[in-house]
Amino acid sequence: MRLIGPRLGNNRVLVLCFSVMLSGCSHEQTVEIDQIRYQAPRSDFLQDIIDDEFDLQNVPEFVPERVASHPVHGSNINFSGTLFSLDIELLKPDIDLNIIGFHKNYRDALQSVQSNGIPVLPSVNLIDEKSRQFDERLYAALEQYWFLGISGGYAGDLDCLVRFAKAVPQDSRAAAFFSVGLQLAGVEFHSTNLNAEVEFRQRFEAELTQTKPIGFYTWNEQLQKCYRVGRFFQLDFELNKNDWMQIVIRALKQDPQLYADYQNVLARRSRLSNLATRLTIKDLVDNPSAADLLRIRRERNLQSTSISLFPPVVSRESELARRLLANDFSTQVNLIRELVKAIRSGKVDLNPNAKSGWFDYQVFATETLLFPDKAVESRHLLRTANYKRRSLETYQASITKRKETQLLRKELAAREVSLPQDPPPTFAPQFRIEPAPTYFLRMARSYQFLGQVLRELVDESTLPQLAGLSEQGLRSQPLLVELQQIQQLFYGCYAISAEDIGLELQVTDEERAELVTSRNFAETWLADLNHDPDMAVDTRVIVPVRIDLKQGSVANWATLGIRFCRLKVRYESAAAPRIQDPHTGEWNMIPSEQLDEATYLLPVEQWASVELSANQVFNRTEFQQRCDEAFSREDILKRIQSKIAPVQKP
Repeated sequence: MRLIGPRLGNNRVLVLCFSVMLSGCSHEQTVEIDQIRYQAPRSDFLQDIIDDEFDLQNVPEFVPERVASHPVHGSNINFSGTLFSLDIELLKPDIDLNIIGFHKNYRDALQSVQSNGIPVLPSVNLIDEKSRQFDERLYAALEQYWFLGISGGYAGDLDCLVRFAKAVPQDSRAAAFFSVGLQLAGVEFHSTNLNAEVEFRQRFEAELTQTKPIGFYTWNEQLQKCYRVGRFFQLDFELNKNDWMQIVIRALKQDPQLYADYQNVLARRSRLSNLATRLTIKDLVDNPSAADLLRIRRERNLQSTSISLFPPVVSRESELARRLLANDFSTQVNLIRELVKAIRSGKVDLNPNAKSGWFDYQVFATETLLFPDKAVESRHLLRTANYKRRSLETYQASITKRKETQLLRKELAAREVSLPQDPPPTFAPQFRIEPAPTYFLRMARSYQFLGQVLRELVDESTLPQLAGLSEQGLRSQPLLVELQQIQQLFYGCYAISAEDIGLELQVTDEERAELVTSRNFAETWLADLNHDPDMAVDTRVIVPVRIDLKQGSVANWATLGIRFCRLKVRYESAAAPRIQDPHTGEWNMIPSEQLDEATYLLPVEQWASVELSANQVFNRTEFQQRCDEAFSREDILKRIQSKIAPVQKP
């Protein structure tokens, strides 16, 4: 007998060999038995995660009117009072050799298991990747549009900065500051204060994370300039060392139009992303006294005492670091672990508020991946600890890719009834997508919010013609059309997922009116998702999240590729679906002997946290090359941390 087990993480396969005396034989024979046990990788992350327990008192109420749209075995079926159990089963190399491994995009992953015989269930990760592709095209288009100010009469970032430079004395430190930043954009503006220019330039170039474009900012020359210029003008300065800012303040007070344009730039940053992490020069203009600035810092919960022209915006992980770790931050701290703990304890609240930007709404959508009990579908789903850990990894991958996208702004026909003599039919769960309706609904609403923001921030004559920007150039469809499609996709996935588990739709009358159209759009996309070009885009990214200046190291989050896990879904017999008697119309619970389980392959993304030296900053191409040369998670991380240059692709 030979049982072959997986090698997961750093776990080694356990082999036991022993001898057996065969009775009834005239001589001794020795039989060697190799036994290799399956063992899941150990993790010290949130050891208190446990299986959900069945409680008859919490079984959802049966609602006769909530009939599924598709009959099963010729009978109407109703899942309103049904409880599903979700589990992630350990993959085994002797059985699942053709499943184990990483893929760089979803198209390759889906094609690799086409002949496997186990249906693939579109995961939260997969649908999230579709929306992230749109997010990138949106951000790239808006960054370039706002940076250049290509619309008539529109004051873009670059135009605003040039006017700043011209509004201050040429020999001032303020002029030197704007001169260095504008030179990064290719604008030849020189001050006469050369010593100050050298000082500002050296400070900016001291950190590779500031100067090297990564993410979609590598797509073209304009975006690369946008990244460097944006990073430069995020530089922070202490309030007691802001002599050059006083010159800028006087210029703003003397030029109301320049001040109005500067305020517009700050406003759109906060609406599209989140609130600033530091005070701005606008705060000094409006509130010159120290008491006023202290009050503002308290109102905005700003820990930093510094000030920037264009500060980076608040993200949940940076907010957590400020609250919990103060100035004693180390890259050794597991920020994801601390973030989850802080959300659980209430120290960090994910609910958007009146001042929230779009990023807050997206993060709020992922909350139910961390805390499934907060989702309305929790009464319909029992999740094992393995499934919960997998959801946590989904959260990690999602938040990593969202952060990388918003990188410059920072610190998803009836059959006949069987004849009586035939064996009774069996009923297995028939999911069409991973059951996460609350996540899908919140994401749909985040894009609804985004549409409102775009209409506020982009000129109404420009917005209908503004197209998304990809690495290959401008898209053929306007951004508003693509935005509507992403919104429909998430609303449609919500409707499908809710019906799969018998959940009552919880939408407004306005949302309900559009739900049929959205559902049709989602069903069409799901049926042909393997031909969607977005599914062929490399998903692997790496993003720096925190710098440890004392150690000279940078904590990075990364997605290493797509892998499969096996999802087991079964009914709880005490809360099984009901089928309708075609003659009497009565609803009868399906007998336990007719209940079966379903098995799906779920494509998910492998997440990792990795510490690198401060002079190791990867753009996507460089990172993906390192991944291509590796064969396992450990090998990928080893190659990332190696300073040896990867082999260049021809």
